[in-house]
Amino acid sequence: MAPRSKNFENKKSKPPLKKFQKPSHKSFKNKGKSDAAVQSKAQTVPLQLEDDVPDFPRGGGSALSREEVDEVRAEVDAEFEADNRVLKKQLKTRKQKMDKKNSLMEDDFGSLFGDGFTGRLPRFANKITLKNISPGMKLWGVIAEVNKKDIVVSLPGGFRGLVRACEASDLFLDNEVKGDVEGNLLSTIYHTGQLVSCIVLQLDEDKKEKGKRKIWLSLRLALLHKSLTFDVIQEGMFDVVYFIHELSDVLYMSYILDTSEFDVVYFIHELSDVLCMSYILDTSEVLSAYVKSIEDHGYIMHFGLPSFTGFMAKNSQSDGKDIKANTGQLLQGVVKSVDRTRKVVYLSSNPDMASKCVTKDLKGISIDLLIPGMMVNARVQSTLENGIMLSFLTYFTGTVDIFNLQKTFATSSWKDEYIQNKKVSARILFIDPTTRAVGLTLNPYLVNNKAPPSLVRTGDIFDQSKVIRVDRGLGLLLEIPTSPIPTPAYVSVFDAADKEIQKLEKSFKEKSIVRVRILGFRHLEGLATGVLKTSAFEGSVFTHSDVKPGMVVKAKVIAIDSFGAIVQFASGVKALCPLRHMSEFEITKPRKKFQVGVEFVFRVLGCKSKRITVTHKKTLVCPLQCFIVTLCSFL
Repeated sequence: MAPRSKNFENKKSKPPLKKFQKPSHKSFKNKGKSDAAVQSKAQTVPLQLEDDVPDFPRGGGSALSREEVDEVRAEVDAEFEADNRVLKKQLKTRKQKMDKKNSLMEDDFGSLFGDGFTGRLPRFANKITLKNISPGMKLWGVIAEVNKKDIVVSLPGGFRGLVRACEASDLFLDNEVKGDVEGNLLSTIYHTGQLVSCIVLQLDEDKKEKGKRKIWLSLRLALLHKSLTFDVIQEGMFDVVYFIHELSDVLYMSYILDTSEFDVVYFIHELSDVLCMSYILDTSEVLSAYVKSIEDHGYIMHFGLPSFTGFMAKNSQSDGKDIKANTGQLLQGVVKSVDRTRKVVYLSSNPDMASKCVTKDLKGISIDLLIPGMMVNARVQSTLENGIMLSFLTYFTGTVDIFNLQKTFATSSWKDEYIQNKKVSARILFIDPTTRAVGLTLNPYLVNNKAPPSLVRTGDIFDQSKVIRVDRGLGLLLEIPTSPIPTPAYVSVFDAADKEIQKLEKSFKEKSIVRVRILGFRHLEGLATGVLKTSAFEGSVFTHSDVKPGMVVKAKVIAIDSFGAIVQFASGVKALCPLRHMSEFEITKPRKKFQVGVEFVFRVLGCKSKRITVTHKKTLVCPLQCFIVTLCSFL
């Protein structure tokens, strides 16, 4: 039916129009409709005012004129624009607050502050994270593992770096060392627990574990000593203050040791050491070098630079014993003298001298000449929320985090011990040339140039561990009763309980006793990481050493590939289920039931090093069958 034309409506007289608009009693059977229903029907009219709706819809004309419709539309548009402006303003304000909060907390997530920053002081100490670590950064570390093809180095913050065999020494590249680099040569020149300075080469995404990155390092002195020149090396000078102080102790001990009579032999022996140390300690240089060749009376040393060489006598130790070193071995020596004519640096290998030698302030020293492991005299500039800020060598500032303080068991009142301008001895942990950020340590073991002892193993359980400090929102510092000395351990807030803890300080109190299981160990700081969760004490597998061939375990699928599936035990240990062991039948791709996150029952086939192989075949997993499973049977 076509709509009525305007001419037809204009021809209609007014009385018939009124008669037509009267309600029909026949069409509405329910006479008891409320006024509210009529009003609600009338209120729905403005909602139908859309651009695609004609002015006169079928069935009759609109109750509003064109001018009224335009006015309503204008009001709706104005109200929408006003609401939109208010919403945008609220979002802008919220974003500004979040940006301000993020800027204040930015350093907590790993921003590095160097000595070139201006304005406000940082709230937190410099901290190495996977976000801010970059190629060219110099780090101090301790060797955790020496393998055939690489070296594992424990870095500050609990990170681990890898050193390829070709990056372990400059002599390997120059073919100065004879032997198989891919064989056992690395174990002859490096050992676990050795402190080394290294430089970051690159970071790669870990293919096995998403979200993790591999840190590739280099121990080559050519990269670490890149800015070192022969003119910078200083000769030894006589330290009068040290000589007088030590001489008084020698005179006193000379009387004591011989029942109030002067011991001439002891005095002469100790006096020679004091005189030597008085020269050495003010030399301001401790250098690392490779053993290039072995001669009759000593070793020719290589600093990674072709412009000068070094020499270290075999009997340069204080006890008179000869040094035993292999070709290519990395040694640390103190500069005794410098031959400017022949460009030869003479070194002393006395470890006591090397541990007490302090880097002196030189005019025009740059950040490129700073090497991790250097010992410096510093002053406390200010205390931060998780550490302290120090000034050293006149021009530089650095920070010490809470895990590298002088006391390994720092209580909640540790800030009271570091007043402004307090003098301390520190060693450089890391240097970032880009941001000029420097990290330092006050750890007594590291200050004495020794790695902290490792007295715990992963998986060990300690029932009588004491809570030393509670860090709000972060974790707990524990004292583990190990022998001969206690070991510090830190438990993250996420590992403190099976359920989420809102306020850590209410659940744990200082000096309370807790049961902890060791998760890992940070070799450089000498700090263990632990867990207090009840679930961590359950189950037969916690570490790789707990896995035995033939045992039946439950594991969750975390990754699926064409070669098989990567599964993970409840303790976090990972294993491989090869494709041929995912089913009784020969299959070309993993079955559909193997989905990420699904838990299955497996039997361990073998465990070689940290590579665990499991099977899901029913004939092998079934516990009713008695058989012996070995790795060789299924290779």
